[in-house]
Amino acid sequence: MAGLLPDFSNEISEKTADVLLKFSYDNTLEEIDGAMATFQEKYSGKKHKIILVAYSLLTIAAIVLIIMDLTNPLPYLALVFCAFNLYYNFTDRKRMRKKILEAIAETNPEDYTAAVYEDKIEIDTIIKPKDDEVQLEKEDDETQNIAPVKSVFTFGVDMLDFDENEESLLLIVARRQTYCFPKRCLSKEQEEKLRAILSEKTEM
Repeated sequence: MAGLLPDFSNEISEKTADVLLKFSYDNTLEEIDGAMATFQEKYSGKKHKIILVAYSLLTIAAIVLIIMDLTNPLPYLALVFCAFNLYYNFTDRKRMRKKILEAIAETNPEDYTAAVYEDKIEIDTIIKPKDDEVQLEKEDDETQNIAPVKSVFTFGVDMLDFDENEESLLLIVARRQTYCFPKRCLSKEQEEKLRAILSEKTEM
């Protein structure tokens, strides 16, 4: 009878061998802020700098006009307008990140598990209860758990990009979403291997 049963051992071994790298991690608010800052610099940094330079020049021009004619009210209005927009654009990205971090701080903490394969990367998001939340239990005293949310991204198919800052390795999906892999959660060998894989697999 045993000979009639299919042999799954090879399939299981091949499946296990397909995993190039697997690790667990979480994100601090500081790491998330750093990831967002890196994302902003990568995709909007040049445009942001052009806007700042433009408003800086306009502010200087308004000051020169005021010096040339102290009685003309228009340069004063132009100075106020340019100075306000210069300050607003200088601080807007930091202000945006602060609002997002405040919203994240109010949500339940999350843990992640990432598995990297030859052709894809899978990320499981595990939502944990807050420290001050009371766990509801079933009648059999088993704690109710929220099932992990799995995200799968295929190399060469999904629009993926790779970046890095001092704290983390970053996987950017479709220029909209960033997965932050903190270096503190990786061994040196894992960090080097993940960097090499993402650098090679996300080359565009």
